[in-house]
Amino acid sequence: MYTSQAMILKPIDKDNWYACSQLEVTAEQKHVFPVPIVYWLAESAYCGFTPLAVYSGEQLAGFTVYAIDPDDGEYWIMAYMIDHHYQHRGLGRAGLEELIRYMKEKHACHKIKLGHRFENVRASNLYAALGFKEVERNKQEVIRELMI
Repeated sequence: MYTSQAMILKPIDKDNWYACSQLEVTAEQKHVFPVPIVYWLAESAYCGFTPLAVYSGEQLAGFTVYAIDPDDGEYWIMAYMIDHHYQHRGLGRAGLEELIRYMKEKHACHKIKLGHRFENVRASNLYAALGFKEVERNKQEVIRELMI
């Protein structure tokens, strides 16, 4: 468990998996975060991804998944979300900063990649503010990377 600015990342386990599966974005955000968390949990179990619960103090506030690309060894944030009840409080930024720190400390990685849909302006602004640079665009998404 890692802590920073009251944000805590915890492994998914028998005590929190169901609560994580109940987290949701707003109705307006579902087109930019359409995959249910239960899918990410299943994929993580079979594809070697690492899912983590994002807590603000003791309160479950969000969910994230990261992975190491087996082809090139690069680190990817596959999914990141803050439940709609906890948005607009700075928790998205604080949680993402904690995730970056966690990945750097745990894996000694120096670059993290992620993708987001073009229309996800809030995510785009957050990632840019944290230093993620756009490196590619394809038909589905913008690819960004952060050198740490």
